[in-house]
Amino acid sequence: MVSIPSKNVWMRRQQCPCRDWKCFVTYEGEAEDTTAGTQLIKNDSASSEAMVAPYVGMVFKSDDEAFDYYSNFARKNGFSIRKERSRLSPQLGIYKRDFVCYRSGYAPVRKKPTGEHHRDRKSVRCGCDAKMYLSKEVVDGVSQWFIVQFSNVHNHELLEDDQVRLLPAYRKIHEADQERILLLSKAGFPVHRIVKVLELEKGIHGGQLPFLERDVRNFVQNRKKIIQENDALLTEKRENDTMDLLEACKAAKDGDAYFVYDVTVDENDKVENIAWSNGDSVHAYTMFGDVVYFDTTYRSIKYGMLFAALLGIDNYGKIIFFGCALLQDESHHSFAWALQMVSKFGLESDKHAALLFSLRSYWVSSYTKGFFVACMATASYLKSVDAFLKGIFDAQTCLRSFFEQVAIHSNVKNYAREEMQYMHIRTCLPMEKHARNVLTPFIFKSLQHELVLAMQYSTSERANKAYLVRHFKNMDGEHLVVWIPEEEHIQCSCKEFESTGILCRHALRVLLVNNYFQLPERYLLSRWRQHSSLLPFDNQSSQNGNDDWFQEFHSLTGTLFTESSFTKQRSSYVREELRKELTRLISEVRDMPAADGVTMDLTLTPTG
Repeated sequence: MVSIPSKNVWMRRQQCPCRDWKCFVTYEGEAEDTTAGTQLIKNDSASSEAMVAPYVGMVFKSDDEAFDYYSNFARKNGFSIRKERSRLSPQLGIYKRDFVCYRSGYAPVRKKPTGEHHRDRKSVRCGCDAKMYLSKEVVDGVSQWFIVQFSNVHNHELLEDDQVRLLPAYRKIHEADQERILLLSKAGFPVHRIVKVLELEKGIHGGQLPFLERDVRNFVQNRKKIIQENDALLTEKRENDTMDLLEACKAAKDGDAYFVYDVTVDENDKVENIAWSNGDSVHAYTMFGDVVYFDTTYRSIKYGMLFAALLGIDNYGKIIFFGCALLQDESHHSFAWALQMVSKFGLESDKHAALLFSLRSYWVSSYTKGFFVACMATASYLKSVDAFLKGIFDAQTCLRSFFEQVAIHSNVKNYAREEMQYMHIRTCLPMEKHARNVLTPFIFKSLQHELVLAMQYSTSERANKAYLVRHFKNMDGEHLVVWIPEEEHIQCSCKEFESTGILCRHALRVLLVNNYFQLPERYLLSRWRQHSSLLPFDNQSSQNGNDDWFQEFHSLTGTLFTESSFTKQRSSYVREELRKELTRLISEVRDMPAADGVTMDLTLTPTG
């Protein structure tokens, strides 16, 4: 260590080619006390390796870079620094910066109020004159900061490494430690136990953390204060936005006689839960409300409210929006209130929904066999629900905007008009053609798939009007089908119809062997028929026209293949020419615009 007199001493650095900072020290002034010495500089190799001391003329790109450099130098030499004065000019902005030792200057004298107990804290400031002054200059259009004065003379002891880390400037609680502290605090741990836990987790001795117990206490208190302030602001905004949402519901009710909403308030008369359904949604429920999907996946972090959506599926397999609710929490009380859309919205006349609600304590989501779910218990439907709800939430900025998005997604006029897909006959069975004329393409494809597979099953009649149905390759697996012709009642042990509203391959096979050419009316559910659409469409003209086209196509191709099969020469010629002509036609057709919006779907999409 190097010692110098303890008071009224400072030094100015002068530039030297060797850049050894000890060569630059000059002392100006005299010491008032020549007996007391102060440790100035650590000269051990561990602390000063590769660290060049600041010097007059040293250049930095910014004042922040200069501060960081001086701070690192100070830590290696047993003290810390702080920012003091800065000077401003209209042309250069801040053009001077003064950085000083943390013990620079003196604490101001505070007047103690009469009669109040004041804690008399001793200040660490002792008038230390160690400092680094900077000035900004613009060179070739680039701002640079130069050291114009530097003094490393202290009138106090410099600290060792194990002490300097405890100075306030170097006591940092890192982000990972902050999260751990907050977690332990939320769990009820007192501050001294939080510190002990952190020491044990890091495997260090007591007092070796880079921060003190009081730092932890201050951090916890400040964070609680911030949370309380944010909660207060959020509560105020939430109340204002909720009242705005309530006004929007009242206005919607004035413009739509079928619009319905309900609200609950807490003991302070503040809005707690709110639910609503647009007129189009109420109408859609009367048609497709036999199955309702209740989704509570999304929560508004901004408002701390749970979003509950009531969704369904129409006869085209598309998601329809029945209504929604914003709930205070996920308590039994909130869910019970949300699921009472049945009585408030005049839906209690639906016996099926009323029965389900009366048996709600027995609901089990993991077992749906035999319960009508209308093709909603599928991965594709759930994926569509997620995309549908994201479309609502992505555009949300406030509750009023959210309300408007719900209205847009509920409005039938905004539904994409269904373009009738041509439903190609695959079995030539009268039953298939009859179903095609009644059902929508979405459900017809599923029924057609079952009808095609029905051909692969054998039947054996049993007593009591029952049949055993087996696949021709798997004679071990069998299903029991009960057929009562007098009542046109058929039931299969697989319970496919009870779950989806579509007759299974086993039941269809029994109908076919009993010479049925049409499906019984009771097994063509109204919810899957074309006439049940929320938007009208005209299918018959395009369907008949396409029937004629396909008949002509099959006739021509049949004649072509018959004529080409007589000789190998004919077959080779037709194959080559047909390939070229079909490639040309496909290319030309793809370049043509879609004229009438009629899509011909010639592929089968199995549903299970």
